[in-house]
Parts: sequence; C-alpha cells; structure tokens
Amino acid sequence: MITRLRKESKKILRPIASALSKLGISANLMTIIGLVLALLYFIIIMLFRNPLYGLVLIIFSSLADALDGEIARITGKAGVLGSFLDSSLDRIEDTLFLSALCFLGFQSYLVAILVGLSLIIPYLRAKAESLGIKAEGKGIIERGERLIFIMIILLISMFYFQISTYIFYIFIILSAITVIQRFFLVSSSLPK
Repeated sequence: MITRLRKESKKILRPIASALSKLGISANLMTIIGLVLALLYFIIIMLFRNPLYGLVLIIFSSLADALDGEIARITGKAGVLGSFLDSSLDRIEDTLFLSALCFLGFQSYLVAILVGLSLIIPYLRAKAESLGIKAEGKGIIERGERLIFIMIILLISMFYFQISTYIFYIFIILSAITVIQRFFLVSSSLPK
C-alpha cells in the first residue's frame, strides 16, 4: 500500500534531500539521525509517558528514514554498506517504537508479540529476495503501514486509550496475517 505512495512522495522528499546533501549530510548520517531520534522517542516515552512527544519524534525519525535513500540516490552513493546500515537500524528503530508502548499502558506480552511479528515480516522479505522471490509490496502490513499504525495509536491514546487499544489489537492481527501471507508466498514459490 505505502510502497505505491513512495513514488509520489519523492516529489516532496527529493528537494529536501538535495538541500541536505548540499549541506554535506550523507545518507548514512541521515540513517544514524533516524536511529538517534528513535532512541529519544523511547527515552521520552519511558520518562514522561507522553504520546504527543513520542508522536513528534517518530514523525521526524520516519522522515529521516525516508530521506536517507533519497540522499544516497541524489549523491550517487547508494551502496551495499548504506543498504545494510539502513535495514539493520530500521529493525532497531521498529523495536524501540513498539517497545515504548509498554510505558503507555499497553500489555507488555502483546507488545512483545507485536515486536516479534514486526521483525519476522522484513526477515521473510529478505529471505525471499535472497531466494530470488520478489516480496516487496506483498502482505497487508509493511514498514510504512506499521509506522502509521504506531502514529495513529499514539495520537488516539492521548484522547481515547480504549479505542487505541482496539487499534493495537487490529495491528497485531494484521501483522500476523502478513507473516502468514509472506510465509506462503515464499513456500509456494519454491520448488517442491
């Protein structure tokens, strides 16, 4: 879903990425900035239990994550190190974004399940692609959708915690469905 919108978002991101690259900000530095913002998000939520602060930080961290690839393409420095760094730090960020929900009152064992599902989804994509199977865009919940779900949960929890809890449950169910979808995509594409 969000994968399709990325092409349209480049119209906005490209000029920002171009300006940042002219200031000497590299793609890898932008990736690290995204991680630092994710760490701040976790610490702020843990200390202050304020979803609004978390929402602002996750938006900026997500923006940094969207800009790092654009900067790499603009500067012609997209490479395997940057790809590895981006993918690895994305998993750390996802874990921080989700784990912090425990501090806002979400049940820790369900948060742990959601963290696990959110790590399995990109693993299945990476494994599929290592086997020559295209998995990008396959499944209901990819990283973009996961970030949007977290943002919606944070926003609604400021006003109606019970409603945000229902959205959290839907998030878990859709993540589990995505794991199943990707598992069957890979297993059905392999020779018997």
